[in-house]
Amino acid sequence: MESRASVAALSRRGATVAPSGSMSRPAGDQTLGDLARAVRVVGPDTPVGTVETLLVRRPANTPWLVVQTADGPVLLGRGWLEALRAESDGDGGPPLAARRVEEVAPRGTLVVPADSTVGEAAALLAERRRSGQDVPEAIVVVCTEGTGVVPVATLFEQLAHHYAYRAVHDPLTGLPNRVFLEDQVQPPGGFRPGSLFFVDLDRFKDVNDHFGHAAGDEVLTQFARRLRSLARSGDLVARLSGDEFVLVTADRLGREEADALAQRILLSADAPVVVRGADGAEELVTIGASVGIAHAPAGDGAAGPDVLDRLVTEADTAMYRAKTLGRGRCAHFAPELLEDREHGEAVRARHLLERRLRAAVDRGGLSVQYQPVVALPSGQATGVEALARWHDEELGWVAPDRFVPLAEDTGLIVDLGRWVLRTACREAAGWPVPPSGSAPTVAVNVSPVQLVQRGFVDEVVAALADSGLAPDRLCLEITETAAITDLAATAVRLEELRGLGVRLALDDFGAGHSALSLLRHLPVDLVKIDRSFVERVTTDTADAVLVRLVVEAAHGLGRKVCAEGVETPDQARQLVALGCDSAQGWLFGRPADVPVLAVPAAPEADPVSGPAPLPLAGSDEVVVVSTPGRVITYASATAGPVLGWLPQELLGASVLTLLHPEDVGRVLAGLPVARDGGAQGTVHRALHRDGTVRWLRTTVQRLTDASGSLREVVTVSRDVTAAVAAQEALAESESMFRHAFDDAPIGMALTGLDGRFIRVNKAYAGLVGRTPGELAAMTVADVTHPEDLAQDDANLAEVRTGTAGGHLVTKRYLRADGTAFLARVHAAVVVDSAQRPAHVFAHVVELGGDVPGVAARD
Repeated sequence: MESRASVAALSRRGATVAPSGSMSRPAGDQTLGDLARAVRVVGPDTPVGTVETLLVRRPANTPWLVVQTADGPVLLGRGWLEALRAESDGDGGPPLAARRVEEVAPRGTLVVPADSTVGEAAALLAERRRSGQDVPEAIVVVCTEGTGVVPVATLFEQLAHHYAYRAVHDPLTGLPNRVFLEDQVQPPGGFRPGSLFFVDLDRFKDVNDHFGHAAGDEVLTQFARRLRSLARSGDLVARLSGDEFVLVTADRLGREEADALAQRILLSADAPVVVRGADGAEELVTIGASVGIAHAPAGDGAAGPDVLDRLVTEADTAMYRAKTLGRGRCAHFAPELLEDREHGEAVRARHLLERRLRAAVDRGGLSVQYQPVVALPSGQATGVEALARWHDEELGWVAPDRFVPLAEDTGLIVDLGRWVLRTACREAAGWPVPPSGSAPTVAVNVSPVQLVQRGFVDEVVAALADSGLAPDRLCLEITETAAITDLAATAVRLEELRGLGVRLALDDFGAGHSALSLLRHLPVDLVKIDRSFVERVTTDTADAVLVRLVVEAAHGLGRKVCAEGVETPDQARQLVALGCDSAQGWLFGRPADVPVLAVPAAPEADPVSGPAPLPLAGSDEVVVVSTPGRVITYASATAGPVLGWLPQELLGASVLTLLHPEDVGRVLAGLPVARDGGAQGTVHRALHRDGTVRWLRTTVQRLTDASGSLREVVTVSRDVTAAVAAQEALAESESMFRHAFDDAPIGMALTGLDGRFIRVNKAYAGLVGRTPGELAAMTVADVTHPEDLAQDDANLAEVRTGTAGGHLVTKRYLRADGTAFLARVHAAVVVDSAQRPAHVFAHVVELGGDVPGVAARD
């Protein structure tokens, strides 16, 4: 504690240390021009007597003189004059008044530029003394416009202040550090903290990774200025380490007052910061912060390091609580938070994991497994994705979601990613070509940290060259995080990679803040839909609709789509219906050391056949999703051309809005409003926005939750207005035809090729003296005169063989009473859709007069 006290003592002596955390320049960084005092400058021909007058008689105004000689400036002081007088008196030389200054002036004056710092001047002076040279009068001449001097005592005093300042201040931001805080609370009369605000910047690492450490330093410096501006007189502001800051108030704040100050801190952190990237271009970045708040006990508590340590620990704990709640917010310390956070143990575990991972990367303790990627709907394996795996001797298998983020945070991802890339290329180059005849591709994930490395493109070139793998067999997968951090720079880097001939994929699309504009700006070949959407694609209409939108947008821009995490046949069928081009997941194969590139055997070979669980795929269908209360939550874009409503206009409206007004009451009464449409759904009326009636064929699917309760209703409708109109016109034509047929004055009959009656009209039935119902069970032979049967059989034979298309004959018919009559018959052949003879249609006209009949047959 003695060394700390001495530092504190030195700190408090200088004006460069202030409890409020002011950032005046530390002494060691001050220039000599700040400390120099004006002196009198004389020429080399000035008599010594004049110099004596200036130095002795007016010492307060002119304690030193600088003589400008041909060899440079020379410094003169009173001590020099006294030594010169003693020397002159001793050897009996000429009087001082008769001599020029240049004749007796000493040499070796130390001359330093005015813009040199105190530290630099002290170092130069020390070096000269170590070499055995002396500096007259222990004075340093400063070259300014007026020329000045600095006593060495003053120089080293300022230097001591400099080192004291450095010991208790952060050299980057100029804020006090933790040592300074601990010094301030030392008794007696130490600073008594009231409330402590622990501030941790969010997303600061992203700035370092994407724009460089110089940009990160600029962010820290600017935030330090903002935080200092929020402190009141008497408050302390300090930087503890990295991106962690504290603000300590001199009095204990109430909760509302503390919340208000915390909100001001958060707003200052949210304000954009202008930084200069590695390429020299200015960039606008936003970071944000999380704030933890702790308060000293009420009353006049004792000051001291223990109190400060407790407040820092409590505020740090509260800050972590704020981060778990979503970052960008503040949290107050509460004792129960200590139970939720074992920070020390977690930190130690993380450091242990980092050390072992670093050793695994350095010594080759990792492996690569490959998961197949299949085409849809065939299920044919077209490639694999390379996945890093880590088995540790002590920790066992470590999950990728543990060690990959750690590798990114620590920078190990660069070496890890390079090793995976080289390994995957080397192994893929040796795989045999499968029976399909096309060489499989290998996909490798690329971290955002890797992508911004200047030498990354060269690493890809080297991996391809060393392995001999064809560039078009390598697919590099980047995450949306890498893309959106610096979209323009990412697009340029991807164009470089694409120029090599490699394929590019946008991975985990939808997992963060993806925008469809990424598909337009980035030169990718493939979009991989995140598994979180695939997981619910058969049970959540919103996710299914989003997948469909992504597929349509990607296809419209010439990109293909792959779905990740497919585990069930239902998911595969839904993805096929939505238009996905490929998929990967446990349904098609798990990661393995040796890739499986063959088509799986039946029945697994066809896991995608059959209908989709959710009928959302038809581009000419109107899809409406509603709640059990009939409130519309989704309407497809086809609602516009079919019903005249934009989808956004229907959201929140009732499904009844789309029904014909005459049917609304029937629906509310629980009565049916639809025609039977068969297996393809029911047909019902709908009302177009312009007031016209449309007919829709609709299928309804009710989705339930885990408890069996109705969650939402999906209706898929197709416009069948034209078909219904055609059916109604046909029905009307048939009605008119039946009327014309049945009431015609000429006898007409439709028969089969075997002579059996199919339909007769009233006139025909009247001619043979029977009813249409009686004739329905008879044949033409039953009403034909026996002597004419042979002619009828011959005529039918010609019709069946297609030899004749019809006949005009005169024949005799028998009435029910056995009498006969002569008639002229015009029989025409009716063909089916294949143009084959199917029926005979006959017109019968009675010629008049009775002819000999036969006995009645019935």
